[in-house]
Amino acid sequence: MPEIDESQIHSIMLGRVLSIGNSSQIAMLIAAALIGFGVVGIGNEKLMWLLIAVQAVLQRVVAAVNRMLQRKLDARQPNRLPFALFVFLKGLTGAVWGLMMLPVVAHLGSGPGPLLICVTLIVTITISAMLTTAVWSISVAAVTGFFVTLFPQTLYFYDVLGPVPLVVSLVLSPTLIWITKEQSKQVRAALVNELQNERLALHLEDALQQSDYLARHDSLTGLLNRRAFQSKLSELRQEQPEAAISLILVDLDHFKAINDNFGHESGDAVLVSTAEIIDSVTRPDDLSARCDEATARWGGEEFIIALVGCPIEAAASVSERLRVRIAAQADPKWPDGLSVTGSFGVSLWDHQEDLAVGIARADKAMYRAKISGRNQIELAAR
Repeated sequence: MPEIDESQIHSIMLGRVLSIGNSSQIAMLIAAALIGFGVVGIGNEKLMWLLIAVQAVLQRVVAAVNRMLQRKLDARQPNRLPFALFVFLKGLTGAVWGLMMLPVVAHLGSGPGPLLICVTLIVTITISAMLTTAVWSISVAAVTGFFVTLFPQTLYFYDVLGPVPLVVSLVLSPTLIWITKEQSKQVRAALVNELQNERLALHLEDALQQSDYLARHDSLTGLLNRRAFQSKLSELRQEQPEAAISLILVDLDHFKAINDNFGHESGDAVLVSTAEIIDSVTRPDDLSARCDEATARWGGEEFIIALVGCPIEAAASVSERLRVRIAAQADPKWPDGLSVTGSFGVSLWDHQEDLAVGIARADKAMYRAKISGRNQIELAAR
């Protein structure tokens, strides 16, 4: 089986990230509400609400780009530029989340509000990163944006905050990036395994269908083989227990001489050509199914045809069309002097008798055609 295309993997993983956009938006709204509640009474409410407004606008833009990317994925259109814009916006939203520490960073430890905001921001960026691990670059953009705006604050307010926030900011971002990378590897590996299993299942299904076809059809002509034809006729009899089914047995005349004088390759070409003529001449509305499901290669140079609900006189007419076409067939690739004719035996398979009886009568009629000079049609007597 061919290897799975990397672009296919990327598209599927990106589609999974985009599909959870609504869940991500809800998480962001909850975070914004908690932050707005936590800033009350601290004194920097205006700056915080401004940042919340900026974040809200960014989230709307992200949602719009999300929808645009989804449409392009569904239409299998190039999406490199929209994807780059999406990653950039995710980084920008991470940076704004980091900036939301600015109104309260100097007040950490002075009450529950600043601590609530700090915890909310860390949880929010963690959720944002984990929701997008299927496409690692998106997670990295969000975490990096958060770190770029948070780290300078821990340095600037080091005298007030001490070393703990600085250490946390230095540890948090690399840890999140590492976790999301490992998670992304696992998601990708699971997806590759899933795609490989799907391909394997399709491959096995195709192999089973091919095996079933080969078991039922003659490998040279593509017609049904003897066993499959008998099985098909048994099914037809069960479906239409009282229907009369006409049987036509065709034997190519002097076929051994064709093989001896022109070679087995020419003999095979004659068999294939004859099978094609049988398919083209026998009208589908005469049959219970497609021609290749109601005709068979019966023996070496023998073919058999079943016509359901067809009187023996109509079957004789079909046989005559076949006889004329077989005798007229020619191919520029065939050796000079190669000609083909066929002898036909036609019988009516009555619902009160076994299939073997109907075929035996057609066989006897076909041999009468051989004895009578070949290249003719004989009807079986009842």
